[in-house]
This record gives sequence, structure tokens and C-alpha cells, in this order.
Amino acid sequence: MILLWFVILAGYAICAVQSIIGLSSKRASMNRLALASLSIAFTAHTVWLLNEGIKSGRCPLVDAQEKSAFLSWCLVLAYLLAQRWYHAGALRAFVFPIVFVLASIAAILPGTTEHPEGIANPVQKVLLAVHAGLIMLSYAAFFIAFGAGLMFIIQERELKLKRFGSIFFRLPSLDTCDAISFKSMSAGFTLLTMGMAAGIIWSRVRDGIFWHGQPIEVFSVFTWVVYLLIIQSRINAGWGGRKAAVASIAGFVLVIVSLAGVRYLGALHVFG
Repeated sequence: MILLWFVILAGYAICAVQSIIGLSSKRASMNRLALASLSIAFTAHTVWLLNEGIKSGRCPLVDAQEKSAFLSWCLVLAYLLAQRWYHAGALRAFVFPIVFVLASIAAILPGTTEHPEGIANPVQKVLLAVHAGLIMLSYAAFFIAFGAGLMFIIQERELKLKRFGSIFFRLPSLDTCDAISFKSMSAGFTLLTMGMAAGIIWSRVRDGIFWHGQPIEVFSVFTWVVYLLIIQSRINAGWGGRKAAVASIAGFVLVIVSLAGVRYLGALHVFG
């Protein structure tokens, strides 16, 4: 397993460095190296998650190590989907540094093979996997929206200053950045809604109640409401452009706080 993490971190590190360098220079050899490194790292990452699930006999979404590993894996997947649809290669410069940090956290944190309360039967195991999996996928989508928001602000600044440096020609158009941000945010909101619904059902099956009133639950609802208002404003009030980009960055901060809250704001969600 140590060897797998070495491969994973090395691959993502190469991708992160190449993506940042790629904003100011264009070298095909480095692009091919980054692509090969990404393929190897993502494959090793997938193998680690599968092995962890088989070894523990449950979904690898229980302790902090598994959640960090799964979230970084989801973020790579979300980037690949965004790249497939929008061909925004510059997005990786804003994504892979985060992927590397999350993967590094997973590699450092200790794991657990314990079976915590709340997954004592097959129904609870499935509900927990759906709940945690959808939440992590939604966070990955919000991370992509954050990256697109940053690209929009940088691109807009270049245009306003009429300073067309090398980075200007690497970034997607403002319309593409805005589209990536909106689509990612909408997908993330949908996944977050389904994940919260699965969590409510899991709580009912686990403890016989739908709501515990824990701080992390309250904060999750607050995050959901904030994204609902952002999306509602974009659809009904035509609230796009810079305001939407800033909102996607603010939403990213909420997601980071929510991730920290899983460990520090409520015992119900902390297993390891």
C-alpha cells in the first residue's frame, strides 16, 4: 500500500507541476508526461480504494483517510468529465494542486479497519455508501466550479487591463468559464440534495429519527441553502459573470469548512 501511495502522489505531483507550468509555456512532451502520469496515478488510486473496500468489508468512506482519498479520486473524475465536455485544459492548474493536497492528507492519515456503528446490516451499509459517496461527488463538483470561477476572474482581469500575457491565451473564454461553473454547481447541488436525502433516511434507519440537530447537520443545510440561492439567482435573475464567479469561490469556502466540520462538529459523522 505504501508503494501505491508513492505512485499516486508522484503522478499527481507531476500533473500539478506540469499544469501550472503549462499556463505560461506549451511543451508537448510535458503534456504527454502529465497524461501518462495521470493515467498511472488514477489507476493506482482506484486500486487502493477497491482494495480498501475489500479488505474492510465495507465502503471505503468511513474514516478521514478514506474520505480524503475518495474525495481526491472524485475530483480527478470530475475534472476528466469537465475536460471531456469543454476541452478546458487550463482547469487542471486549479484542480490538481487540490488533488495532490487531498491525496497527501489521505496518505499521511492513519486508517481503520473497524466497523463503526450505523453500518450493522446491509441496508445501513448501502445507505451510508450512497450518502457519503454522493456528498463527496457533490464536493468535487463544487471544487470544479471554484476552479472555473478563478479562471473567469483571472481572464476578466486580463481583459480589463488589456494585458494579454501568455496565461490569457491558455485560459478558456469567459463564456466557457461561466458555463463550467454553472454546470458544475448545478450538478453539485443535485448530488448534495440526493446525498442529504440519503443521510436523512440512513439516520432514520440507524436511530429511528430523521434529524439529530448536530452542528454539522445545521451547517450542511446552510451550505445547501446558499447554493440554492446562488443557482436560483443565476436562473431567475440572470446573475452570471463576475458575481457568479465570486459566489462559486465563496461556496468553495463553505465546502472546506463543512469538510473540517465532519471531523470536528459532530460525532455522528466521525468514525476514525
